[in-house]
Amino acid sequence: MDLIASAQALATRAHAGQQRDDSGDPYIVHPTRVATRLARRFPDDAVLIAAAWCHDVLEDCPQITVAELRAAIGDDALAIVREVTNPSKQHPDLPRAERKAMDRAHIAVISRRARCLKLADRADNLRDGCACPDKAWLATYVSESRLLAEVLRGTDPQLESDLQDALSVAATAAGID
Repeated sequence: MDLIASAQALATRAHAGQQRDDSGDPYIVHPTRVATRLARRFPDDAVLIAAAWCHDVLEDCPQITVAELRAAIGDDALAIVREVTNPSKQHPDLPRAERKAMDRAHIAVISRRARCLKLADRADNLRDGCACPDKAWLATYVSESRLLAEVLRGTDPQLESDLQDALSVAATAAGID
């Protein structure tokens, strides 16, 4: 099985039964959209596309072991997944602002490929977040995403433009400027 098909199969199995918080869609639609976006932008980078399929597995799928993930996507894609996994997940008791600052500091030093994945991921999360009925939460997420966009500046013009578009749509949905 090729790398991308293997990653897609693992992601589909890992996220089975999960739903997106905001839209209620099956969770797998999110990695599908992120992987598709990166496949369009970087069609020859199978490692990045595989990482996109599995980018939330370490954070959200405790039933999948690191060994299973490595077997499905290999060491290179696993390294990218680890880079985009927020370190704040290990510190759930810290205040949200501290956790998000920790994540931004981490993202500032990750590889370009991981930063591209983070851009595509955040743009998709913002678009999905527009369905959230809690507009105060969405406004907070938009504010955090604006700070993240600053950290990611200079990574990839097309993906940065996608993120700015998503920020604009989400800010409007949240009722903020």
